[in-house]
Amino acid sequence: MATTPHAGPSTNICAQMRRQAELSKKELRNERRELSGLMHKHETDPIKAQQLRDKIEELENKIENDEAQLDALLGEIAADCSGH
Repeated sequence: MATTPHAGPSTNICAQMRRQAELSKKELRNERRELSGLMHKHETDPIKAQQLRDKIEELENKIENDEAQLDALLGEIAADCSGH
């Protein structure tokens, strides 16, 4: 047998992780674009203004969380898939 039994599945897992990272990057770009649009909105109605602030804060938190998850995934890829 010329190859190790773990070469195929390991390579497949690395490819899946890389695909997930690319999808996560695209999602983050879209979230940042949405956040930018929300930050440029101006509401005069106090209730709508508060709803807008809440939505902005929620999206900022989601982006921060998604960035942390992406960083962790990229770290895993760097550590586990450097030869694949």
